[in-house]
Amino acid sequence: MLSTPPDSAADRMETERLAHRLSGERLAARLARFARLLGAALVAALLIRVFLVQPFAIPSGSMSPMLEAGDFVFVDKAAYGWSMASLPLSTLLSPDEADGGRLFGRDVKAGDVIVFVSPGGQDYVKRMVAEGGDRVAMRGGQLVLNGRAVPCVPQGGGLCRETLPGGASHLIRSDGRGPFSDMPEITVPMGYYFVLGDNRDNSADSRLSRADGGVGLVPDAHVIGRASRIFFSAHEGGMRWNRIGQAID
Repeated sequence: MLSTPPDSAADRMETERLAHRLSGERLAARLARFARLLGAALVAALLIRVFLVQPFAIPSGSMSPMLEAGDFVFVDKAAYGWSMASLPLSTLLSPDEADGGRLFGRDVKAGDVIVFVSPGGQDYVKRMVAEGGDRVAMRGGQLVLNGRAVPCVPQGGGLCRETLPGGASHLIRSDGRGPFSDMPEITVPMGYYFVLGDNRDNSADSRLSRADGGVGLVPDAHVIGRASRIFFSAHEGGMRWNRIGQAID
């Protein structure tokens, strides 16, 4: 009876080389699948950030008490439709481009907290209080719109609740003696917005021109979106858990 001869050393080496090559091909296939999944996730994240939601860090207390330094907010980029500023193309905006067009455009409402880009490419967050055609003034820290003082009911602690003509209501911080508490009346040009910080005594906003260190009047084309919700909040003392998830009004 004939017996099968054992594999030669050369056969064993060839078998091992084949097995090693096949394992390498299987690893390459797994890595390719992972790379495709990672690429798809990155594309999806980029599309979400560009077209839907953008995170924004609050750098100062100019919007206190609604927003504090150390808050991180979601910016709803679909709230008003998409302008050039909504995309990573803000460098293509001219400094005073008021009507750059807005895809599926919707009106910014008085009282909305908006994020917008400056001509220098820096993002800001402020509250829109007046639009094109409105007359705006400040008298002793009180906002005056179209010749009528906007009511602000004291709440204690240096706060008062301001209610705009359309009904939007929010807390502001002011003692009426800040450096920008008085401003002569101006008429907002069409296609622009007048914005203020809620911390009225410590906010460089539309009361100051860009040349004087403020933001001046904000062209509609420069609006990125509406600040909608706080998703993270921290300061030197640790997390501010009570602020996380808070809606922005």
